[in-house]
Amino acid sequence: MSDTPSFQYEDLIDRLLLIVTLNSTLIHFLLSSQVEDTIDPDRVDSLTQGLLRTRKWMEEATTMKGIPPSTQNIMSLIVKRLSQVESLLPKLSDKAKQMESGSATQEILSFLDGTKAPTGGPAGAPAQTVDPELVPLVGGEQPKAIEPYRKVDVEDDQFGLIGQSQRLIQQYSKRCHVLLPTFWLESIREIHRYKSESPYLGDVIELPARILVKTAKGLMTEAPGARLLQDLMKHRQQENYLNGSEMERIERAVAKYFQGIEPVLKGGKFNVKDKILEAQTAFDGFGWGGPELEKRIIKRLNQQVEEALQNAESGTDPARQVIYAEIAKLLCKLQHVLLAEPRPREILAQMKP
Repeated sequence: MSDTPSFQYEDLIDRLLLIVTLNSTLIHFLLSSQVEDTIDPDRVDSLTQGLLRTRKWMEEATTMKGIPPSTQNIMSLIVKRLSQVESLLPKLSDKAKQMESGSATQEILSFLDGTKAPTGGPAGAPAQTVDPELVPLVGGEQPKAIEPYRKVDVEDDQFGLIGQSQRLIQQYSKRCHVLLPTFWLESIREIHRYKSESPYLGDVIELPARILVKTAKGLMTEAPGARLLQDLMKHRQQENYLNGSEMERIERAVAKYFQGIEPVLKGGKFNVKDKILEAQTAFDGFGWGGPELEKRIIKRLNQQVEEALQNAESGTDPARQVIYAEIAKLLCKLQHVLLAEPRPREILAQMKP
């Protein structure tokens, strides 16, 4: 007997609905990137992973037994178009990563060379030489600008949230697969590696960290996560460390969070409505992944993003409104990180019944 599945119109409808959803996701990504004038490489990578699996799923439909030739031709055309987009997205991701790191890298190199490009100058403009022997004729030494925040090598567990999460993961690691909880633990640790003299630093660190502690704990102690992680142990070896790529994405996500929160930390001006709009745009583009992923786990995080957004909209303290808006963006960013990395995606796929 042939193992090739028979063509069913109900199955075709499901696949076409998925294509419509994917198409709208890609359009939203392109439009939001145009509006924000920036491209998130983690979001590109997560879309690439989803597109790859969707294309394979659609490709399977073209070989089904009994599929009408006209339907097969249309499906083949869809697969061809998906393949073309699939080949372009990695190039877009590479460009986005270069754009994220390019300015910082150039600044470091300019200091090493003894030169520094003029701020706000046109791209490719010659750098001006800095002579360390020159002394200002008037005014003496200029006061050093106070940095709104800085990153340190060792995190400060000032609220006890890192230790609490570590102990919980260690306790449950004997019966639960802990890679996903460890992902959230490392995100908590990274948030705690930032320092600032701002009175709002406590909120900037504690508020998102408590949400992530709740996320990690819920995975191991509440349905459906607890059962799914226990079942996963039967099919997959324990993994309690993140690899370099996973850590790098978390570091970039948290760095982006602190960049967004900088106006609050330095006591500068900020537009609350704009920040909330940015968070709403990020929420609209929240990553759900392809059809093969366990959506109940993803839905929990989606609800936490929605709660953060509601706190931003309903708050009365403008600074805390901005903090909650940036938390919503951070959670969306971390979700794209999960979908962009092979191991978390594999786990979410293995979880699905």
